[in-house]
Amino acid sequence: MRVFVTGGTGFIGSRLVPFLREREHELRVLVRSPQAVAAVHGLGALPVEGDLATPGPWQEAVAQCEAVVHCAAKADDWGRRADFWRVNVEGTRHIVEAASGVVEKFVHVSSIAAHHGPGTYDEAAPARRGGHPYCDSKAAAEEVVDEAVEKGLNAQLARVANVYGPGDPHLLPRILEQVSTGRFFVIGDGSSPSNLTYVDDVADALVAILEGDVAPGERFLVTDPASPTMLEATRIAFEAFGLDPRITRLPKALALSAAAVTELWGLITRRRPMLTFYAVRSLGKVRKLVNERTMSRLSWSPRVSFREGADKTVAWWRETSG
Repeated sequence: MRVFVTGGTGFIGSRLVPFLREREHELRVLVRSPQAVAAVHGLGALPVEGDLATPGPWQEAVAQCEAVVHCAAKADDWGRRADFWRVNVEGTRHIVEAASGVVEKFVHVSSIAAHHGPGTYDEAAPARRGGHPYCDSKAAAEEVVDEAVEKGLNAQLARVANVYGPGDPHLLPRILEQVSTGRFFVIGDGSSPSNLTYVDDVADALVAILEGDVAPGERFLVTDPASPTMLEATRIAFEAFGLDPRITRLPKALALSAAAVTELWGLITRRRPMLTFYAVRSLGKVRKLVNERTMSRLSWSPRVSFREGADKTVAWWRETSG
């Protein structure tokens, strides 16, 4: 199958592309920089230059494909709402417009960030906006896809949990930097589910959705039900470093106060704050994910335990952090 991939040089996409190549799919990958062009060539795929957030000739390449996997997104705990909206909502609208009436299948990579607030969530849980620009933009992007499904697009949505593994450009390096010093702060009592899922298992699930006999508009919850609590995950990370854990439990109210100070300083200095409201709320949120239906429908289950994934991730971090 000829597949158009967005975000193919990002964290999830860069693992998905080799998986699709192994399955002998022919790939077109949207890129924005000369470095990305070279990376895509190295993966055995054909780069298509363009910016997802801007309509252009790249959309014509979508019409030459049979399927789309839309991984590209601005995923961060800090940033301007306009930037999240430009990529996550308008970018999704542009790729949906290019694919509608043309491709046979469209897989949209969403996030559990579309689930606002604590609680228990399964595949049927609706997306809800909660105020943070990333969460709101992912929920709004799902609305764009749902509208296209109503008009005939055969699209499926994969709500992906907290992805970790080698190549993570965002939260994980900051966590590992703290753990490597021998000390870590856990929000609350640490009993909240981590919902951590290894990146290769996520790529496996996306391939299963692409190749599976699934219905238009169907949602999947891609998470590892065996993932540890935040406190357990922290202890395992210390073990991967070969360090004795020194874990400090930080009350959520205190953590939010600290986030307020660091975010204000970030606004003044225009530098990323050390701690954000989003990080505190995410790490301290009791959000249980139930995905038996996803595993049954896709005949998929995570294969990499957190302990194995932590060892691989720490090895990568040590190698790349110098």
